[in-house]
Amino acid sequence: MADYHETNQRIEVCLRHIAQSEGKPNLTKWARDYNVPYSRLYARYKGRVTRLERPASHRRLKDTEENLLHDLVNGLEAQDKFAHEAGVYIKSTNRSYFTSNYQSNKTIETYSIDCTTHQILLEEFPDVVNPNGACYYGDQVLYCCQGSLTTPFALVLAHPLLGTSEIMLNSFYGRDFNSLNDVVVHHDAGDIWFTDPTYGYEQAFRPSPLLPSQVYRFRPATGQIWCVADGFVQCNSLCFSPDYDNNVSLNPRLPATIYEFNVTDGRTRLSNRRMFAYVDSGVPDGIKCDERGNVYSGCGDGVHVWDAQGTLLGKIYAGNVVANFNFVEGGIWMMAAEKLFFCEIGVKGALVDIECL
Repeated sequence: MADYHETNQRIEVCLRHIAQSEGKPNLTKWARDYNVPYSRLYARYKGRVTRLERPASHRRLKDTEENLLHDLVNGLEAQDKFAHEAGVYIKSTNRSYFTSNYQSNKTIETYSIDCTTHQILLEEFPDVVNPNGACYYGDQVLYCCQGSLTTPFALVLAHPLLGTSEIMLNSFYGRDFNSLNDVVVHHDAGDIWFTDPTYGYEQAFRPSPLLPSQVYRFRPATGQIWCVADGFVQCNSLCFSPDYDNNVSLNPRLPATIYEFNVTDGRTRLSNRRMFAYVDSGVPDGIKCDERGNVYSGCGDGVHVWDAQGTLLGKIYAGNVVANFNFVEGGIWMMAAEKLFFCEIGVKGALVDIECL
């Protein structure tokens, strides 16, 4: 019971400071600053009394029952899936930017971690609504914003130093996208490639889909957009090989397969779809290449690594799901739901020289 009382004391202090603050409080940030569970802070803020202030039940729990219940409550409160997707390093701030997972009655948040001090901050950018994947775009972060029941999907470019943002794209010729998942830039051509599955609808924060799960190419210079691949159960993440001749796209649900394409016609179209690898633990999510052409993907037990022929070289074992990750100089940040790992490795990511140095 000591943990409960200590947490309750921190909640009381937090509530007093919230009452003294101005404007609508950001409870997620308050909870993180005071190291208290969001669910308990939210309940107290809404007027719910503490467990000790509630009327006594008709039957006192046995010690064993109370211990089991206490362990269950603590376990539920600990499951703040703050580290899930994106992963973008910005040199001007020396921070890596990432997003949380969707959790019931809680919006998806945007965070950053200082790569030297490891201080984590909650970031807030206008127009960034339920973000998922992201990529580097001219020392700014290009977010895949999945939208909500009232706000459509959008590609939003956020400027970390200024705290500003702008919408780059929010429809396919007037038809709303589903819930954009991940995005990558073809640095040679300047085009933006992204995937659009229906996860937002399945998680009940987006309307019924108007489009299939597809892969798109967007040219910011002209505003043109093309659909370049379809036929997926759910398309997820994508990346280019270091020479930009091959594009790797994912289908993470039944089967848990990574597909490979050739990039043709002046690096504007995809052809020759074929299986690259099948994942043996969970499903593949975020995907990237190193400078040698090896392919990395976040999977059910960590990050899996294959060579360019699809041979599994090994795993960076985390013991739980790693949804996404990003290369920086000297290693990779791995987003693993309730945990954020940094792994030092001896190989450099394919885009580190472009995005980090």
